Amino acid sequence: MKTLILGIGNPILTDDGVGVLIAERLRDVVSDPEIDVREESTSGLDIISLVRGYDRLILVDAIKTGKARVGEILRLSPQDITKEPALHFSTLHDADLMTSLNLGSELGIDIPSEIVIYAVEVENVEEFGEKCTPEVEKAIPKAVELIKEELGL
Repeated sequence: MKTLILGIGNPILTDDGVGVLIAERLRDVVSDPEIDVREESTSGLDIISLVRGYDRLILVDAIKTGKARVGEILRLSPQDITKEPALHFSTLHDADLMTSLNLGSELGIDIPSEIVIYAVEVENVEEFGEKCTPEVEKAIPKAVELIKEELGL
């Protein structure tokens, strides 16, 4: 199954970079030619071109729900994103994740049939900094292991 692991975030906004950091670590341990690992600082409609042609998508990003403890790793579906305020999956100037994927599908673009989202509850996404807060930093190796298990590695 052709799989894309896509870590999303801004690595200079403290915890916002957690998705990118997780993807970087996964790149070091995933050697299956059917699995691609990428880091991006994009969202919305840009997602369509990134996921095109893959059977499975594993999105990794920061989330701030205020309901989970900082550093908690949430395994979500795209439908869950419509219930929770994800940081990158919806902006005032772009389409949210589900709208983008549905549009791609309606346009006949080969969108992954299986989508899983790993989101880390974050604390600080407003301040510049290249390091995550301590609890989010602790979540990175745990998220890597969870995603490896998801992949059967």
